[in-house]
Parts: sequence; C-alpha cells; structure tokens
Amino acid sequence: METKEVILDLRKKLKLSQDEFAARLFVTRQAVSRWETGETIPNVDTLKLIAKTFDISVDELLGQPVSICQSCGMTMTKESDLGSESDGRRSHEYCAFCYQHGAFTADLTMAELAEQNLQSLAEWNKENNLNLNVEEAREQLLAYLPTLKRWQGK
Repeated sequence: METKEVILDLRKKLKLSQDEFAARLFVTRQAVSRWETGETIPNVDTLKLIAKTFDISVDELLGQPVSICQSCGMTMTKESDLGSESDGRRSHEYCAFCYQHGAFTADLTMAELAEQNLQSLAEWNKENNLNLNVEEAREQLLAYLPTLKRWQGK
C-alpha cells in the first residue's frame, strides 16, 4: 500500500474530515489533500507527528507491513526484532526472542510461553506504575496464541 492510501485509509477509519485531520497535525487541509492524492509525501517530521498522534508506525505510513511473530505475537517493527534462519537470513515469521539460527530458542508449551509473557507484563506494569489486569491479559493471550502459525493444530 502506498503512503497516500495509508493516510487516506487512516483518516477515513478515524472518521475525520481533511480539515479535522489537518488541524490535529497543524497543517493545512490542502496539505492533507496533496498527501492523499500522492502529489506530495509528508516530510520526516510530519510522518513522526502523524505516527505519534494517531498511534501508527512510520513504517506503516510508508507502506511497510508490520510483521507479527507467529510464536509469541510480538509486533516486529525493527530489523533487530526479527529472528534468524539457519543460513543467517532474517525470519519475517518469528521474532529474535523466539527463533534463532532456524530453531525455536526454547521448547515451551503454549501455556508456558503465555506465562513467560505475562511475567514480563507484570514486571513492565510495576516498572511503569501501571495497573493492567494480568488475568484479563492471560485470557486474551491464551485465546490469541492458537491463531499463530507455531501453535495451529497443537
């Protein structure tokens, strides 16, 4: 998908007019129109502002697909997030935490992986003074993991 399509889709998904979208970014409606027609592309600082304002990655704005680890569900947005194949190529299916040198880094069951992730969430909660509901997260994670490639059919 091209940047112009991503911006147009984002604005429509948010149910914002070009004027409303522009106002949130401190630009003109004409600038938004030019982005959506592909006449121009937002500059780097504006791409960062769009990403921050509307909770979307700059990669997504530039039409780069975001990969999801097919083992743990982590969003892989950086090259260093990607696991590796046995020949050294980057894996776009599995993250660096789950998959290295063509093999899974740990022989965990789905339930064990979920608990490991939840322990990390609990620590992150504490470090950031947040009060996320770990039980609710467990329920959602255990429902989500079976949809990932590693766990399908298990």
